[in-house]
Amino acid sequence: MSFSQETKSDLCGIPVKKLCCKRALLYGMLLCGNLFSPEMIRLVTENERVSQSIVHLLREVYGARAGLTIGEKKTKNGVISSYRIAVSSKEDLIKIFMDLNLPPDCETAINPSLFICEDCVKHFLRGCFLTAGMLTDPQNGYRLELIFESEPIMKTVGELLSAYGLSPKYTGRKASFVLYFKESEEIEDLLTFIGASRAALAIMNAKIFRDIRNTQNRRANCDAANISKMTLKAQQYIRAIRTLRELGLFDGMNEELKTTALLRLDDPEASLADLAARHDPPITKSGVNHRLIRICEYCRRVEEQKQKKQ
Repeated sequence: MSFSQETKSDLCGIPVKKLCCKRALLYGMLLCGNLFSPEMIRLVTENERVSQSIVHLLREVYGARAGLTIGEKKTKNGVISSYRIAVSSKEDLIKIFMDLNLPPDCETAINPSLFICEDCVKHFLRGCFLTAGMLTDPQNGYRLELIFESEPIMKTVGELLSAYGLSPKYTGRKASFVLYFKESEEIEDLLTFIGASRAALAIMNAKIFRDIRNTQNRRANCDAANISKMTLKAQQYIRAIRTLRELGLFDGMNEELKTTALLRLDDPEASLADLAARHDPPITKSGVNHRLIRICEYCRRVEEQKQKKQ
């Protein structure tokens, strides 16, 4: 089961005590479902628990009977089950539409009078996610979508989310209208608001893990760059020392420079700290670095003078 379907199954397990909240939850499911008209209510889902919740709520809130058909469909990931819920009884349809006070086209705006208590909006948005939602596995990135058949419904749901401090984005996809979030913080806030705290925590944990991994990679890259830089510098110093030896100028340097030069030749891979500790008496890293730079400068001047004579 995908991360998105697991989240929906978790949401279906949250108990709803108040009748007004049950109606708001069902309202979100119906409004964002496959077909919601005065002639027919039809919803299609891939989640068994969502289908069971819809059938249960229709019966509990309105006493309506819903037909449930189980089928299969082929996808690129194999064959998956689909659950089709339909209410075709004219009497049940009239009862639902009268109670929800819906216009005939069912595409204008959300009916705010259906939100009786402070929790109704939370349950309504949970219903929207259960039938229209898609959530990316946080291991693969951050994205939450609500996919609608109607643009006006998408916009009114977006306005409701905006009223609660969220900033949804919008796009089109073939014959559908998509409201989506890409920022992990907003996805966490929305999931927490509708009761999907476990999914929100999974996103937080994935983000922490990704941050730790990125930090470790940066440190490793930085260490590798520093090692490469130190190796290049060491090669430059060794080249300068060997050049001065070949030219017979090495013995003419002062004892301090010769001591440092011999230690560098003896261990080309040693760090400045190691070289500093091997001096007698020990000196500082900056002292070692300064002496090696002086040797390089001396070699550079000798080579420039040699070129001028040629």
